[in-house]
Amino acid sequence: MLELITTDLTADYRGFRRRTVRGVAFARLRFAIMHGNGNVILVLDEQLSGLSAQQVDGVLAREICQSYTAVRVDGIAFVRTSCDQVRMTYFEWDGTHSTMCGNALRCVTRYCAERGYLAGEEDVILTDDGLKWVSAAGGRIRVELGPGREFRRVCDEQYFAFSGLAHLVLLTGDLAGVDVPAVARPLRYDEELCARLAHPEGLHVNFMQRHADGIAVRTYEVGVEDETLACGTGVTASALIFAALHGATSPIDVTARGGDNLEVGFVPGAKPGEFTNVTLCGPADFVFAGEIEI
Repeated sequence: MLELITTDLTADYRGFRRRTVRGVAFARLRFAIMHGNGNVILVLDEQLSGLSAQQVDGVLAREICQSYTAVRVDGIAFVRTSCDQVRMTYFEWDGTHSTMCGNALRCVTRYCAERGYLAGEEDVILTDDGLKWVSAAGGRIRVELGPGREFRRVCDEQYFAFSGLAHLVLLTGDLAGVDVPAVARPLRYDEELCARLAHPEGLHVNFMQRHADGIAVRTYEVGVEDETLACGTGVTASALIFAALHGATSPIDVTARGGDNLEVGFVPGAKPGEFTNVTLCGPADFVFAGEIEI
């Protein structure tokens, strides 16, 4: 499980408040550091922070994420509420823009539901991968990731699926023994493979093992350029590939390094490897609030 020391984060926050990047004074920023099964997401409230959409970019995102050293902030979700729908714009730790992040969407759902930006039972959030249905009903955060797309076999024990982001999934019988960065980095940067799969932006690389209660997954993430404790789109792509290969029915229970309480739901489509109504369900927890006076 994720271990975070609040006193260390408070020390980081003291230095954070003294920074100014591209005219943005960090002392004005209002945010929450959250995590979905150990995937640490900083959710920044644009309206409370006085940020305009034009000020939100990869440079600002990188500087905010990398201001924290007591814990690695895997990515940042900017939340815009000054429009018809709540809008989420997501950047990875290194400032890389991503169209989607399943765990960020879950964190944003809880953040916005608790602040009255969203209806708790169900609502929608606009992302760069389209409009997503979300729910915080019953204390479980459930989000829709769109249809499972682009399923294909790459080679022996390697499959591809798009679940809001591009995911290469490697099947293994020894998940604990995999050196994730060593195996994943050459694949993530394989230009020929990326071109063949029509995703020149790079591939997230997942390792999946079947077990009695579902599957277990480990993920190397683009933008973080390392293994993370969980990846929402990664566990979703892995679950859909598992369903396509073994005819597994919805929902599929998924264990990530950050916890074993993730659930992927879906409706099989007309063709093998096609899925609709794909959802990811699991907890989203608060770690630190960047709105305290110190």
